[in-house]
Amino acid sequence: MKISIIVMAMLAFFYCKADQGQDIFNKACAPCHTIGKGRLVGPDLKNISEKRTQVWLIDFIQSSQSIIKSGDADAVAIYKEYNSLLMPDQPLDTEQVKALLNYINNAGSGIAETEGQEQPTDLLENASEENVAEGLLLFTGKNRFTNGGSACITCHTVKDDRIFSSGTLAKDLTNTYNLMGSAGVSAIVKNPPFPAMREAYINAPLTENEVLNLTAYLRSVDENSIYQHPVDFGFTFVIFGLIVFVLLQITISILYFNRKKESVNYKIFQRQTAVIN
Repeated sequence: MKISIIVMAMLAFFYCKADQGQDIFNKACAPCHTIGKGRLVGPDLKNISEKRTQVWLIDFIQSSQSIIKSGDADAVAIYKEYNSLLMPDQPLDTEQVKALLNYINNAGSGIAETEGQEQPTDLLENASEENVAEGLLLFTGKNRFTNGGSACITCHTVKDDRIFSSGTLAKDLTNTYNLMGSAGVSAIVKNPPFPAMREAYINAPLTENEVLNLTAYLRSVDENSIYQHPVDFGFTFVIFGLIVFVLLQITISILYFNRKKESVNYKIFQRQTAVIN
């Protein structure tokens, strides 16, 4: 009886850890990685524990950027192989990372369920110019997201002559599609792994159609970036500002030409007779 209880307790603990690891994977890793289904934005994580030590993996997952900056040969090689894209540092403690690695190992060997992992497909197979046009409107904020999320242009910029100004807080997305493909772009848009972006959309997730439209637009931007010619409006703004200033001065002069130029009692004072003492 005691043995059965112990076994059941161990199984419960194992599945609890597996669930925790799966939850972490789906939220933080799935947008860029698969387990046994090929590379996405980042490498396929199947059998990753056979390629790297657990200590190295824990350090890399918690702060990949620190490991790369330290000059670690393996970390630098991965960084260069995947288009110099930095993996966001993850706010996970050691036990959480171990649970994540346990899930990845079990999923790779077929023990754990890979719920939530779908085979990457070409999302844009049937995308049209209508999707691109709608994606532009969503990106610039001219059309609002269904759940009220912030427009992409708030933080990002792209090389598109149709866009007058954009944000500089985050990465230029002009060549994102070329680096990640439709599966990678759509995965990140749908389930952002980056801390700032994750917080911005945690209560305002994008719909499937919005993900499709934005991905289609970013593909179009990438394909047509060579034909775009960004314009420096600095000198134009100076000239325009001077013209507006002169026009305002002329307008004010015309409107106030007949205004009262003296004080209210000026004529009364002028009528007064000088008094000789």
